[in-house]
Amino acid sequence: MAFLEFKGRTLSEPESISRTLAEEGILYESWNLHLAEGSTDADVLAAYHTDLETIKKDRGYRTADLVSLDPKTPDFSGICERFAREHHHLEDEVRFVVEGEGVFEVQALSGDFFFKIRTGPGDLIVIPAGRRHLFYLTDDSRIRCIRLFRNEDGWKAFY
Repeated sequence: MAFLEFKGRTLSEPESISRTLAEEGILYESWNLHLAEGSTDADVLAAYHTDLETIKKDRGYRTADLVSLDPKTPDFSGICERFAREHHHLEDEVRFVVEGEGVFEVQALSGDFFFKIRTGPGDLIVIPAGRRHLFYLTDDSRIRCIRLFRNEDGWKAFY
């Protein structure tokens, strides 16, 4: 379940989050989870195949994969440190969270402030290419999510 901290308010209703983020040029959707505990990566991608194909067609994404991050991940601290630095990408950052939680801090369109979006299972977020942001895990220190790309080689962070 997502939480959005925006201009001194905290929003938790998916519809309110979606509307507020849409005004900031960010797509947010809350999808139903339909996964069994311990699902393999292939199971997860298969479970969301139809939804993923729809968003790929609608937004021009070509590939999808699944990524997991937790303290057992090689170079966990280094990866977390890189994500937590303000950066942008030449591609949209698309994440659908299936397990765990993470926080995106995203620069407002006005450029005057950053707002926070805590994402959890069932949350889809699309941060547009070029948008300054950073990302960090919650105290649970784990996340598993589907990523979508237009060009696998084009998703590089610029600090």
